[in-house]
Amino acid sequence: MKDFFYTINSQSAAEIKIMKSKFISNAYPISKSADVIKLINAFKKIYYDASHFPYAYRAGMKSDEFRYSDDGEPSGSAGKPLLEAIDKNNLTDVLLITARYFGGIKLGVGGLRRAFFATGEACLENADIIKKYIMHSIKAEFDYAYINLIMKLIEKEKINIKNNESGDRCSLTLEIRESEYENLILKMSDLTNGKITILKF
Repeated sequence: MKDFFYTINSQSAAEIKIMKSKFISNAYPISKSADVIKLINAFKKIYYDASHFPYAYRAGMKSDEFRYSDDGEPSGSAGKPLLEAIDKNNLTDVLLITARYFGGIKLGVGGLRRAFFATGEACLENADIIKKYIMHSIKAEFDYAYINLIMKLIEKEKINIKNNESGDRCSLTLEIRESEYENLILKMSDLTNGKITILKF
């Protein structure tokens, strides 16, 4: 089971010039689509005198949320190539936006496609690409008689303890990778002879 995805760690930028036109791309890590409008507006304020601001983003752990805009450039010549640059790098949770300064020479649809893809790709080449795991949190409650066995398992599997709310019983909130979830639950159940309560959230 795939339980990871690739994204960028921080903002990156690139600039290219083609036949007197200037293309400036910025890439941003995003956590939800609501971030996009604020980032686009902030970018537009910086490059307020640019001709167009095409953008593309892909988001979600399954990379199933995406959108692109040509922002007045010929249809299919700007936003889609930016999305293709994101997809070429197998990224998600990324916004890519470009400011274009027209230099007086028309590039044609094909020329624009190549230019926007090139600046988007250059921008992502400058980015710090990171691997993120899809994690789940669980609360495990069990008797103290099993604490040593459970703690040895947690240490062996390198599981992160997010919170310890132990009282009359042990109560631990753990962070687990999606691909390891079912196997870990079985191991914990075996160690406690089934005397463990697990809540996933």
